[in-house]
Amino acid sequence: MTGPAVGAGTGPARAAQEPGPTEASLPGARPADPWFRRIDWEASIWVVLLLAPILAVARSGLAWPVRAGTCTAILAFIALYLHTVNVMPAWTALPEHPSVRAQVAPVSAPLLGLVILALATAPVLGWWTGFFLPYLMAIVLFATPLVTGVSVVMAVCTTACLAALGLSDGEEIWPVLGSSASCAAITIGRISAEVDERRRSTDRQLAAATEREEISRDVHDLLGHSLTVLTLKAEVAQRLVRLDPERAEAELAEIVSLSRQALADVRATVSRLRTPDLAGQMEASRTAFAAAGLRAAVSGRVQAVPLPQREVLSWALREATTNVLRHAGASQVEVELEAGRLRVRDDGVGLRGRAAGNGLSGLRRRVEGDGGELRVLSPLPPRPGSAVQGSQGRPGTELEVEL
Repeated sequence: MTGPAVGAGTGPARAAQEPGPTEASLPGARPADPWFRRIDWEASIWVVLLLAPILAVARSGLAWPVRAGTCTAILAFIALYLHTVNVMPAWTALPEHPSVRAQVAPVSAPLLGLVILALATAPVLGWWTGFFLPYLMAIVLFATPLVTGVSVVMAVCTTACLAALGLSDGEEIWPVLGSSASCAAITIGRISAEVDERRRSTDRQLAAATEREEISRDVHDLLGHSLTVLTLKAEVAQRLVRLDPERAEAELAEIVSLSRQALADVRATVSRLRTPDLAGQMEASRTAFAAAGLRAAVSGRVQAVPLPQREVLSWALREATTNVLRHAGASQVEVELEAGRLRVRDDGVGLRGRAAGNGLSGLRRRVEGDGGELRVLSPLPPRPGSAVQGSQGRPGTELEVEL
């Protein structure tokens, strides 16, 4: 139901005027998607059905101010609905065990506006105002947890059907029943999406458990073999110290070589298991920026980020911190964290004159593997309220991860 924020990945007009590489020139990077690819067509295409009441009202014999007002309300409903479904966070972006306020806050204002616009058409459409019901319930279903969404849909549809039966002569029940049937179909789609998400979550957990088991086996095999060989050679060297010093020295040299190789093998294996912790990485980045003398503004709560998103955002923050400290030459850095999004801005030298390493390419693969998108922009796109802005000669860089 949700789609990426329209315009989030496009560069500013100023970026086209300043020289230097943009996101498209980075190894492993790609240009921002055009606007039509950032629209959630699966949710947006259904507004075509709202052309029917517009045409019906336009061709009616009502006075033109009434027709104009009703058609305007329907068009405003379409515009607000399209905006809402393309920018609102999905239920997967909610924190674990969200409060009622956390569930309702993102959609309460747009839902209120949509309800007002729908009711504005009631004097003309009558019970056919129920035509708007599936659009409202779709937003509720895909922006809230499953239990909350289904409960609201059942309550609203039941109330609408009972009202149509009790307040009309019975004929008006059909448009309400039709809308309720559409809501039921949308509910089935929401349940299917929930099942798919849980299956993906289970697959991720199984993959992590399998990897941990493999690493455990690798560490056991490495240490078991290496320590056994080292022990045997140490015993041989101990016996040869007085009998044959030269052979003992050779054995000791082999022990040193084997120890270094074993240490390298263990480090390589353990690095596969070293998953960064988002809370720890936030604190580590804040400390590193302070130690480097940067003015850092770090905002956001780790608790607001759903658990499945924390690992990839931790990797992204680690990579962004490394790039700022090693390459940016910045004086200010800004870190913004929220559910499904991480943005890091610096006012440094930008990306001109240096080639990106493997870090961004690897991070992009990791982000896209979780169904997200990585955007790296230089010069900085202007953002109202941000204290970090680019300047001539110091265009800055923005790294943004959206899940």
